[in-house]
Amino acid sequence: MKVSARYRLSKKQLREVRGELEAALPGVELKPGEVEYAKVDGVEVYIVGGVPCAAKLGGRIIPLLTCLLKRGSGGYPALVVDRGAARAVARGADLMAPGVVEVRGEFKRGDIVLIVDSETGVPVAVAEALEDSGEVRARVESRGRGKVAKTLHRPGDRLWRAADALRS
Repeated sequence: MKVSARYRLSKKQLREVRGELEAALPGVELKPGEVEYAKVDGVEVYIVGGVPCAAKLGGRIIPLLTCLLKRGSGGYPALVVDRGAARAVARGADLMAPGVVEVRGEFKRGDIVLIVDSETGVPVAVAEALEDSGEVRARVESRGRGKVAKTLHRPGDRLWRAADALRS
């Protein structure tokens, strides 16, 4: 992957995106002079303290797994899944209700949630919730079926490769 642009954000540029970045990266301190912007094969990436932490996807900024794995998952709500669901999601599948073993935190439809492997406690994907947390809990308790989250970012995808290109 080719890096076509990379630069530190000025104070003014950081002010313009601070709100979106803080929402995407709860608990990550955004100091002026430490936040960079890069464009890798059309993917817009924000680098905080030398770590690729967020990317623009479909007009919104989402956290990158590289940052979550290095700095922790912060204040994100999570859908904890069994090993079979974790493997499927890590390969790009959307999350179905039968794979969910626990709902952590509160979220609304459309919010960003992490999909976490129940055995390792490691995030395997970043997803968009298709239902509110209460609806997902009810569906899981009643052994319901259906899609509960749309996978946005997983290991090996375009965002992962863009972040990897910036680390090397």
